[in-house]
Amino acid sequence: MDNDLYDKTKQLLKQLNYFIGHVLIFMSANAFLIHVAFEEVSKRWWILTFVIIWAVILIYHGMRVYGIDPLNPRNKKTKLLFGWLVKLAGS
Repeated sequence: MDNDLYDKTKQLLKQLNYFIGHVLIFMSANAFLIHVAFEEVSKRWWILTFVIIWAVILIYHGMRVYGIDPLNPRNKKTKLLFGWLVKLAGS
């Protein structure tokens, strides 16, 4: 049993490390893209689209790491999260 807990913890830490790396790369790349966008105004919309798409992917990655699968509506955490979002949108 201890070995199973060790393996699960090791896997979770590995996923968290990948997620933190993803966030750091996202922040670095977007800092560069925003710098480019302010230099050349004509490229601003392409960069904004890229940033938004990557942000959605990053949010999905974070949800998966923390045990929320937005593509599985039967997941209890997913139901709880979307329930909160509906309450916030209705307020």
